[in-house]
Amino acid sequence: MLLLQVKYSKMKRLLNSKFSRNFSILTGANLAIQVLSILSSIRLARELQPEGYGLFNLVNVQASIFSIIAAYGLRIVVIRHIARSREDARKLFTISSRIRLATTFIAVVSAIGYNLLLSSDQSLAGSALFVLAILIVFQTFWDTIESISFGFEKMEATGIINLLFTVIWVCQVYIIPSANFSVTVLLMVFAFNQIAKSVAYYLWLHKSILNKQPKTAHISIDAYKDIIRQSNYYFVLAVFTAVQNQIPILFLQFNSTVDQIGQFNLGYRILSPLQMILNMLLTAIFPMFSRLAVENIELFGKRIKTLLNIIVLVGIWGGICFALFSDDVVHLLYGDKYLTSAKVILVQCWYTILYAIFCLNGTVLSSFDKQKLLAIFSVVSGLIALPIFYFGSQYGAIGLAWSFVIAAFVNMTYLWFYFMKLLKNKIPYTYSILVFGSIGVLSWATSAYPINWSFTVRVGAAIILSIWVFGYLYKVEYKKIQMK
Repeated sequence: MLLLQVKYSKMKRLLNSKFSRNFSILTGANLAIQVLSILSSIRLARELQPEGYGLFNLVNVQASIFSIIAAYGLRIVVIRHIARSREDARKLFTISSRIRLATTFIAVVSAIGYNLLLSSDQSLAGSALFVLAILIVFQTFWDTIESISFGFEKMEATGIINLLFTVIWVCQVYIIPSANFSVTVLLMVFAFNQIAKSVAYYLWLHKSILNKQPKTAHISIDAYKDIIRQSNYYFVLAVFTAVQNQIPILFLQFNSTVDQIGQFNLGYRILSPLQMILNMLLTAIFPMFSRLAVENIELFGKRIKTLLNIIVLVGIWGGICFALFSDDVVHLLYGDKYLTSAKVILVQCWYTILYAIFCLNGTVLSSFDKQKLLAIFSVVSGLIALPIFYFGSQYGAIGLAWSFVIAAFVNMTYLWFYFMKLLKNKIPYTYSILVFGSIGVLSWATSAYPINWSFTVRVGAAIILSIWVFGYLYKVEYKKIQMK
């Protein structure tokens, strides 16, 4: 009886912790958001057709790329600083806002200049270019607000506001009549929503956090220099992360056709729930990791090993399950014109696991304040990956998808060894061989040999796999957390 009470007490404490609350709220809201986003993409893809859907995605890809210039790597620096010293929140908000005012101007000018230099059949023009500028400005504004909120480990508002405006967006997508359903109209509506949700988030931040902070005294030039100095490394990291994640999509614009961008980006919609959970998990856990890296290295290493096990097992489960139902999912959601995307998305599934490991590696380095080394690794991996991406994009969406997997394996060869060294060799070599060998073999096998079993057999296989994976995570990894 006493043992049950102790276990209940530990479980209650875990569930009531800030991490659990933040992660559950962010995950719940964002899972709903991703489901709604898939729902909106169904009509977008079907109505706009591959070429129009590709153009819509091209604007969003460019907005994400040029927003990196506007954000200037400040996010992690601000979150980490506030997590350790919350009384500096108003000061950090002022500093980051002023820096980003300048960098956002540079980003917008760069985006316009980039498109003006392209040929008329490849560039964005008119309303698309106007929407691009709006998205850069207000996505950066949103990120500035979110950095302050996450530093306080108050993540509820992000989930709630994002969910509310996603519901609005889905309603708009289905309300707009087919006669008015064009890329221009959709882009303008999307941009207006970004403005509205950013303003709503700022009003919440001002009322809930900034108003409760002491007024900022004079901010010295040295304070700006210090933040910029720390952010320089994360900016370089962000640029070369984009080189590996977003810029390759632009290669399809040059080496293939716009419709291939649409085909490739369908994978993002299908895989976004899994990627979202990863991002929210690492975001929610980062403040705790930042403290443990300073206060308790032993516990830090154990937490990382547990998190790695969860990432790998859930990733392999997701990849196999999608391999079982890839054609059914794409046909049901997007129709026959997008069936060629099924193999593309399957390859992207396996890359997502490798990407998750890269993200975990970055979180560990950031927790140890090793942003300079993280930036160096990012530059090296980006330079290695870029020619692989360029070559792969010549074979369309499927070629680009495979180039992501190949480049990830190449870059993992040196990053993983440093990762193990940083964790004081708590991860054995046999474990490493098993993990990466399994991902490599499964990614090749599921793509080369499609699973043509009956639907009933595939459902049964998915159920058995799910019971095994999540049963193991509960019985082994969850108990490890309970004992620490």
